[in-house]
Amino acid sequence: MSNSLALSIFLLAFFASVTFNGFFRNIAKKNKILIDIPDRARRFHPRATPMTGGIGIFFSILVSGLLLTGFTDARYSVNLNSGFLENTPLNDGSISKNFEVDNEDYSLSLKQNGSEGNVSVKIDSLNGESNDNAATVNIFPLTNNRFKVVLPNGEEKFYLNNKGKISELSSQDNIVIQTFSPESTDQDRINLDNFSISLYICALFIMIFMIFDDSYDIKASYRLIFQSLVVLLMIAMTDEKISGVGNLLGFGDINLGILSIPFTVFCVVGLMNAFNMIDGLNGICASFALIPILFVAFFGNFSYGLLIPIGAIVGFLAYNLGYLGKKRRVFLGDSGSNMLGFAVAFICIEYSQNINHLSHINPVTALWLVAIPLIDCISVLISRVIKGIMPFKAGRDHLHHKIFDLGIKPKKILFIFIILSLLFALIGYYLENNFPNKEYISFYAFAVLSAFYYLISKTRLEKNV
Repeated sequence: MSNSLALSIFLLAFFASVTFNGFFRNIAKKNKILIDIPDRARRFHPRATPMTGGIGIFFSILVSGLLLTGFTDARYSVNLNSGFLENTPLNDGSISKNFEVDNEDYSLSLKQNGSEGNVSVKIDSLNGESNDNAATVNIFPLTNNRFKVVLPNGEEKFYLNNKGKISELSSQDNIVIQTFSPESTDQDRINLDNFSISLYICALFIMIFMIFDDSYDIKASYRLIFQSLVVLLMIAMTDEKISGVGNLLGFGDINLGILSIPFTVFCVVGLMNAFNMIDGLNGICASFALIPILFVAFFGNFSYGLLIPIGAIVGFLAYNLGYLGKKRRVFLGDSGSNMLGFAVAFICIEYSQNINHLSHINPVTALWLVAIPLIDCISVLISRVIKGIMPFKAGRDHLHHKIFDLGIKPKKILFIFIILSLLFALIGYYLENNFPNKEYISFYAFAVLSAFYYLISKTRLEKNV
C-alpha cells in the first residue's frame, strides 16, 4: 500500500464532499427547500438545518470515482505447495490462474462466481505453447469460502479462501496444513465496473425519491414498495444477492436457492430503514456507515476504491458535527440515510458472497459490521409492536434518545456508540479468523449480544436524583 496514494485519494474525496455539501447547503438555504425545522418534540436542534447531506455525499463519490477511474492496477500472487497460483482480478470478473504441477507450467483462465457445482476449465497453454489436447481442471465450490481443485494429474487439493489468504486443508476435515498470504506486486485498480455503475444508478433513484419524502413525507407503505423495487433492480443489474449464509446454525452450510432474491430484498430494505430510523443524532448514521466500509477496506486486502466513500462521509461529518461552524450544519435527510444503508448493504453482500474477492468476509461477519443500527431497529420495532404503536412511525424510543434524556451530551453519546460499533466489528472479525467454517459460533454470540442490547433498550432509564 502506498500511503501517499491512499492519502491523496482520501483527500480528494474529502474536499469534494466539503465542496458539494457546502454548495447544496447554500442552495437549500437560499431557496428554502429541504429544510428541517425544529419542533421541540423530536427535533431538538436549535435552528433550521438543510437536509442535503445525502446529495453532497453522492456527488462527491461520483465525481471522485470518475476522476480516479483506472488510476491504479493490481496483481496478487500466492505460492501453494502444489505449485504457483497467481490471481489477477480482471474487469469482467474473471480470474487468471497460473500454477505448476509436476514441474509443468500450466496457465488457464476461468470465471468462478461461487455458485454450486463444479467449474471445468480447459488449460489453453502448456509451457507457453498452444496445446490442443489440453487437460481439464475441475474446481468444486464446497462452501462460501472452501473449494476443491482436481489437478490435471488427478490429484485433489482442498483450499480455504479467507479474505484473500489461501490455506491448504488436509482434506475435507478442515485441518489447515499451511496458509499463504497474497503478495501484492502493485495496487488494486479503481474501476467503474458493473457493480459500481449499478450502485450509482440505484443510489440516484433512491436519492431522488427520498428527496420527495423529505419534502412531502411519503407513506411508509409507498417507501417500502419503492425500496424493494430498487433492490430488485440492483439484483437484476449485478446478480449480487445473498445466495448462502454459511454454517449459520451448526448443521451445515445453508444455501438459499430460490429464496435468495426475496431474502436479499428483505435484508437490504431492512438495513435501509435501520439506518434511516437511527438517524436521530448528529453523526450517528454516517458513522455507522463509515465503520463497515473501513473494516472491509483495511482488514482484508486493502482497497483503494473504498477510500472514496470513506473520504466523502468524513467530509459530510465535518459539516454535520459542526467542525465547519455550528451554523453551517447539514443533515443527511431520508435521502442520505437510505442511500447509505443501501450502499453499505450491497458492499457487505459483494464482500461476503463472492469467494474470489480478495477481501472476502463470512456472511455472519457482515452482521457484526452493522450490528448497532440493525439490533437497535429490531429492538424498537419489537417494542412498538408490543405497545401497539405503528412500527415505522418516527419516535424518540431509540437507545440513544433514552441516554440523551439522562442529560448526557450528544457528542459523548456518539462517542459511546462509535466505540460499541467498533467493538462489535472487532468481535466479528476475531470470531471469523479464529473459528473458520464455524459461523454458528459467531451467529449465536451475535444473538446473545442482540438479546442483551434489547433488554437494555427496553429498560426505562432515569436520572439519578
